[in-house]
Amino acid sequence: MLNNFKILSIVTISLFTACSNNETNTNTTTAETEQTTVSTEDAFIKNVDAPKFKELIANGSGIILDVRTPEEVAAGHIENASTVNFYDEDFAQKIQLMDKSKEIYLYCKSGGRSAQAAEILKQNGFNKVYNLDGGIMAWEGNGYETIAEEQQADSKIQQMSLDDFKKLIDTKQPVLVDFHTVWCAPCRKMAPIIDELETAYKDKATVVRVDVDKSKEVGKAYEISGVPVFMLFKNGEVIWKHNGLIAKEELEKQLKTQL
Repeated sequence: MLNNFKILSIVTISLFTACSNNETNTNTTTAETEQTTVSTEDAFIKNVDAPKFKELIANGSGIILDVRTPEEVAAGHIENASTVNFYDEDFAQKIQLMDKSKEIYLYCKSGGRSAQAAEILKQNGFNKVYNLDGGIMAWEGNGYETIAEEQQADSKIQQMSLDDFKKLIDTKQPVLVDFHTVWCAPCRKMAPIIDELETAYKDKATVVRVDVDKSKEVGKAYEISGVPVFMLFKNGEVIWKHNGLIAKEELEKQLKTQL
């Protein structure tokens, strides 16, 4: 039955309906869906159907963004999706931590929330936004896989004030800091690597993960955007910085140069 549902794919700025169990769907053609584009100079929001969305994810290097509630996400989400609840009061602040040079592959339950989120993304400097027409309902209706997983509390990620952070890095030992968030998929991938380095170098260096969402003063002071961001400090000064995913070997190389 889900294959019979599609959402009106003409994106407008003035009128959207939020995703919910009572969302209203309107028939449209695939051709209309794939050609719907809102452009401002080089920026665009494009509605695409589920097969095209899957192709973009497979062939691109962008960010998959799920804007549903935590309860919806827990029931099943697209693999490797970052998750930011559209209803969070600080939604616009959280997306500032994403890399604006990346394509965004955006979805919700059936397309309403993600359409609104797409406008917010565009207004905040994200230039290439692909919105899944029909949301995850259309994705599942095409037989594509979702992942259901229980979200576990991260006991090692730290919340820090700016004063505490400055005390942490004011040492002759190298301090490797992973700035990330709990909702960022690349951050979650890097977490076990950082934890391994923390154990391996516990007598030689400090390795720590800092939650930028809950350490806003620190994030602002060090201009953190596009999480994850890795910084290596010595004597309170930044001596190396990297944005995005990185191999464990490269992180170890940077640490060893300062030992």
